Amino acid sequence: MRRIAFLFLIVLSFILAFSLQGVRGIWQPDESYYVGVAVQMNHENQCLIPKLNEEVFLDKPAMLYWGIVGGIKLFGQSEFAVRIFSGLCFALTVLTVFELGRSLSSRFSEGFWAAIIYATMIIPFFAADFVTPDTPLTLFTTLAMLAFWRSLRPDAKYPNLWKMILCLAVGLGFLTKGPAAIIPCGAMFIFLLISGKLFRYFWTPWAVAGFILFLITGLGWYTYISLKLPGAAAYFFDSMIWGRLVSDKYQRNPGLGGGIIYLPILLLGTLPWSVLWYDSQRGLRGYFSTTAWKELPKDPARLLLACWIIIPMAVLCLASSKLGLYAMPIFPALALATAKLLPETIPSGSTEQLFSRVAMKRISFLLLWTGLLLVSRLIFAAVPSANDCRALWKELTPYLPKGDYEIAAVDERVDGLSFYGAMEVENVTRRTKPYPTYTSMESVEAESEDMLVDKFPHLFIIQGQKHLPALEKALSKPNWSIRRVELQYDRWLLICSPLAP
Repeated sequence: MRRIAFLFLIVLSFILAFSLQGVRGIWQPDESYYVGVAVQMNHENQCLIPKLNEEVFLDKPAMLYWGIVGGIKLFGQSEFAVRIFSGLCFALTVLTVFELGRSLSSRFSEGFWAAIIYATMIIPFFAADFVTPDTPLTLFTTLAMLAFWRSLRPDAKYPNLWKMILCLAVGLGFLTKGPAAIIPCGAMFIFLLISGKLFRYFWTPWAVAGFILFLITGLGWYTYISLKLPGAAAYFFDSMIWGRLVSDKYQRNPGLGGGIIYLPILLLGTLPWSVLWYDSQRGLRGYFSTTAWKELPKDPARLLLACWIIIPMAVLCLASSKLGLYAMPIFPALALATAKLLPETIPSGSTEQLFSRVAMKRISFLLLWTGLLLVSRLIFAAVPSANDCRALWKELTPYLPKGDYEIAAVDERVDGLSFYGAMEVENVTRRTKPYPTYTSMESVEAESEDMLVDKFPHLFIIQGQKHLPALEKALSKPNWSIRRVELQYDRWLLICSPLAP
């Protein structure tokens, strides 16, 4: 029965991870520039220095780009291929949650249902459909938690090996999304502090080896880039630490009030399983009772889950930069905690009743919900969107010159056009304070001067008709024509072409 259940879990997770991943086009802004960097890496056959349209792009570390490149090399350049890495990380996270749930409770059933719950929550499922660092980061932080727990168990075999795996997982997470990978380590620290094991855990020669392993894995790429590119180290510090935790320069829901963004993410993103939280007998009331808090230090498994949820959420709410998917690494903990609220279907750790009548009802609901999730992926892809670079590319194709040309997007990211075959794509700005990047964005005026040097057509994409007169004035040059074309979603295309002599 265990083998059947585990096989069912694997099949379900891979269906959710990979089904219909190619039906939707590349969306801007995030997917478009991650994919754009990876495509350029693949074309240039170099994977260390990320570049986007010939400019160095250091917004995120290299792990995600390497995963996309791997998918392209295996399956060719397609939407399915670039999302393979995210889907694989999602499926592996499901299996890691299973192993962690089984290890925390010593019950196969709890690991099984925790994994099922995570796999079918709304946010993890939809996040796996997007090319962002959040799903890979969640895999590595969950693997780190598994290694941490396995290294602490009294009956643990090879605890020092698990500590090495912990350091490796945190290093890989750091290579995926920088210091965000360390936030769950704060939960581990508080857990050790409450348990009275803090000093003993780190007082070992293996701690030095683990730290070195983390430095090589997590900081090796950052060190190389910082030595290779002037100002890269300062940019990393600003964009990944100071700018995200303290400064509000990135303008992503700054201030304490911005933390409200996580409320619907946690309550709605965990559906359908979050309905169990409101059960009068087994729900959140039990977790927040005075008795439960007093007994928490005596229950290491529940203490770890409490630290894993509370400490990262506190950091995320206090940080100046806040986005919904930043909470992704907490979802495995929510799934593990929610599994404890399910009515027991397998008493005393037995597996004979895994597919009992009660369990089969639950599995029938699960299959129905899985079908709805997959249908929603189809619907999501079918609904027209201004963010769809594939649709934008089809719209632009009739206006592309036969020879050389360049597409310049004004205060809008359309880097995904290079994935579909655009010759050259550049991002320019009219703003005096554009979004901070390692390579400063070129102004419209500077691009208009480059146009004279290139002597081939430039196509400018801009949002909103009200900006057209100012842009046309900035682009007006002797012996150049400007053609105005209206696109969908209040976009406009200005085709600037040199006149024949």
